[in-house]
Amino acid sequence: MERATSTRLRAISAAVGMTFYAAAGHAWAQTNLSQGATQSPPSSGSDAGGDTRNGADQPAAGGQTLPAISISGNAERNATVGLVAHRSVTGTKTDTPINEIPQTINVVTAEQIEMTRATDINQALRYVPGFSTYSSDNRSDWYSALRGFTPTLFVDGLSVPNTINLASWRVDPYMIDSLSVLRGPTSVLYGQGDPGAIVDVQSKLANGERIREMEMQIGNFARKQIAFDIGDKIDKDGTLSYRVVGVARDGNVQLGPNADQRVALSPSIKWQPSAATSFTLYATYLQDWSDTASNFLPASGTVLPNPNGVISNTLYVGDPDFDRYGKRQASIGYQFEHTFDSVWTVRQSARFMHLSTDDWSVYGGGLDDADPTMASLTRYAGIFQFNYNRFDVDNQAQAKFRTGELDHTVLAGFEYNRQTTTDSERLALAPDLNLFNPVYTPVTEAIFSSPNAYPRTDIKSSMDAFGVYLQDQIKWRRWVFTLGGRQDWSITTQNDLMGGTRQTQADHAFSGRVGLTFLGDYGLSPYISYSTSFNPLLGVNMADGAIPAPTRGRQVELGLRWQPPGKNLMLNAALYQINQTNVATPNLADPTLSTYVQTGEVRSRGFEFSAVGKLTNNLSIIAAYVYQDVKNVEANDETLNKWPVDIPRPRQMASLWADWTWRTGVLAGLGFGAGVRYQSSVAGAADNSITVPSYTLYDAAVHYDLRDWRFAINATNIFDRRYVGGCQSSAVCIYGNPRTVIASARYNW
Repeated sequence: MERATSTRLRAISAAVGMTFYAAAGHAWAQTNLSQGATQSPPSSGSDAGGDTRNGADQPAAGGQTLPAISISGNAERNATVGLVAHRSVTGTKTDTPINEIPQTINVVTAEQIEMTRATDINQALRYVPGFSTYSSDNRSDWYSALRGFTPTLFVDGLSVPNTINLASWRVDPYMIDSLSVLRGPTSVLYGQGDPGAIVDVQSKLANGERIREMEMQIGNFARKQIAFDIGDKIDKDGTLSYRVVGVARDGNVQLGPNADQRVALSPSIKWQPSAATSFTLYATYLQDWSDTASNFLPASGTVLPNPNGVISNTLYVGDPDFDRYGKRQASIGYQFEHTFDSVWTVRQSARFMHLSTDDWSVYGGGLDDADPTMASLTRYAGIFQFNYNRFDVDNQAQAKFRTGELDHTVLAGFEYNRQTTTDSERLALAPDLNLFNPVYTPVTEAIFSSPNAYPRTDIKSSMDAFGVYLQDQIKWRRWVFTLGGRQDWSITTQNDLMGGTRQTQADHAFSGRVGLTFLGDYGLSPYISYSTSFNPLLGVNMADGAIPAPTRGRQVELGLRWQPPGKNLMLNAALYQINQTNVATPNLADPTLSTYVQTGEVRSRGFEFSAVGKLTNNLSIIAAYVYQDVKNVEANDETLNKWPVDIPRPRQMASLWADWTWRTGVLAGLGFGAGVRYQSSVAGAADNSITVPSYTLYDAAVHYDLRDWRFAINATNIFDRRYVGGCQSSAVCIYGNPRTVIASARYNW
């Protein structure tokens, strides 16, 4: 009986520590989180120097001229050339110079992704200010935080399915044109989500240009990849154009014996009968065969002493024959835009997405209390099968006109989305594993019929959400005033097929943004803004039986941008404070702790700095620094005045990437890159009783351009430092990624 109680408590403790498997701010994620926390153990869950402003031709290195870029409104979201973006659609849903947007926005261009050789979205963001994460995982991108909260992922301006973390939507970095990070609450334009940030991925789509590219990669962990990007006009006058982007990869997971494989394809076709009208139809397909690339290890032996020594960061705690992970995702969508005259433009974006995962895994849940040697790891086996379908449509009408001395850009929109989710989970207690002398007792499917099995979960849910929004960007001389508001409604239905219960929940919320920017001399543009957000809470059993209110976020931000005249360089500094209220906390009057009250509040405030661009014709930099203070300022338990630990939130982070490339002379085309990333110590348990040490990592690259070829070798964590990315509790700590080396050859013709 004592052993069973201890095991049950261990499962609950591990579940609380596993909240990062729920992408915070996503409704379905919160459903799984609340159930997992109360009923079951955790589920494993080349810069040419050109300036693209106004699409003008700009002198490039060596006196050459970049070709003009034709951008039809929002048809190509945040189109970029080189390392620095100067315009954004993400920040306002209109084509706006970044220095007029009253919130911090960071754009990671395709050149930056290639320069640092990112292998997933997490790695693409590792030089963005304040982006913190446990490690990159083969199954998911979202063990991460921006401004203290989990960011929400969008692709081409529309949300991807809201999922638990192990099932998150993936985008291969080769298929990305750029990534835009809009910081702070964004509900005024994008609806429900946490107040930290959104990450909007801009895909490589047909644009009428001739593209012929092939790339090959090899690397450690037996990595072998081939990718291609082919596009051109279809007819003589360029009314029709196409583009096809594809990736195929084979390799090994960083831990364990299983393979890591991917096939991805993204075709698109664009019809542009005139400069006023464009229609782009696109589709995507991705399939992964993999396994988990990170272990859940106890604090004792990782960040705390263990009498047996330090746990190896290459230890595999799964089962070689049982573990496997499969993901299949597909989408089809379109982007339409028509300009009637100098005033009116209408746009519509629509997309259907399907995602399914099949995850069989054995994972750790902390030290076994019954083993006095502190060497045995309690493990759980799970089969997690999820299916998601999502449809989104965003309708926009834009008017540009003048009243007196005021220039207006007015945007009105109506957005609808529907998501259906099927969640099937089977959980059981698996045999222990000796952390220092592992012997793998086989795990089979029969374990789910044994006395060690937990009740099966089968849930079907659906959500319909509607939103209407209005925004006015008003320019008067050097002042830009941005004012917006949005009203959202959502209806959610959840069917527990095993329990035979059905719940329906309706939510509504208003969110807004007001901002002021001054376009000063010398490229300086200070700004100030106030914005709000909301996020529904689902699957949370309130103490009074009522439907929980959505969490609400509000932010005040004061910032300063600087674009030095004549330089392809962007610097940004910002001070901010975010408060999130209506946070669910345990009902201490309930002995089972299975009901909640909404008395919690999280406050995040800090300072951010970033610099991206070219210092000289040869030297490019990407620099960032963040100081942040994230705290539970309202709580009814031991977490009061403590740092939240569901995702890593270090107090300080700093990074610098520098690339030197010779443009002329005998060394023309040769370049070297080097990067350093620092993260301060971070709290590792709900009561902050564990401290995860700080760490510094180094990256490096060498590349050479020769006619139509580009050769490169990139290494991350080049000294192979062993470090812990973060801890959820004494039961769950995660090692960061080891050294990775990738050699690539790209050919354009």
